[in-house]
Amino acid sequence: MESILSYTVIILVIVISIYIYNIRKKQSRIFSLSEQNFPSNIFYVKIVKLNGVITSILIEIYALKDMNITSVRAELITGKRVFNYYDISGLCNNLDLPLDLTASHSCKIEIPFTDFKKMMNDGELPFRTFRFVINDDRNNPFKSHELGFNSKWIIYRPDTGSYN
Repeated sequence: MESILSYTVIILVIVISIYIYNIRKKQSRIFSLSEQNFPSNIFYVKIVKLNGVITSILIEIYALKDMNITSVRAELITGKRVFNYYDISGLCNNLDLPLDLTASHSCKIEIPFTDFKKMMNDGELPFRTFRFVINDDRNNPFKSHELGFNSKWIIYRPDTGSYN
């Protein structure tokens, strides 16, 4: 009788742990790729994963001073360090430029990963790495760290070698 009860408890614990694991796996997770601190803002680049697949890129700007964002671009960097720019404001969901930010407020710009990957894959300009650039009304650029794609189109930071 004791063995039946212990097996029942063990099986019940296994079933509950599998259920909890599946619930956690179905939730979207946010991973930070880049955080840059500037005197006027803090610039984050994050990715959103759902079921282990990247669904979107999240650019978050936390304003420390009042600022206006006039453009959102991707800076493509070739192996010879030649810089080319793509305007990605058309890919962003719910983005009306110029964007007014007051101090202590943040703005999240979401870019669907499939659209971004298609734009990068179909582009005429070759690149090895890229980074995101926002410009304010004084034309000051705020740049993220350099990011790259591996052979499976997973974004990583080449200088750290850490994959997400």
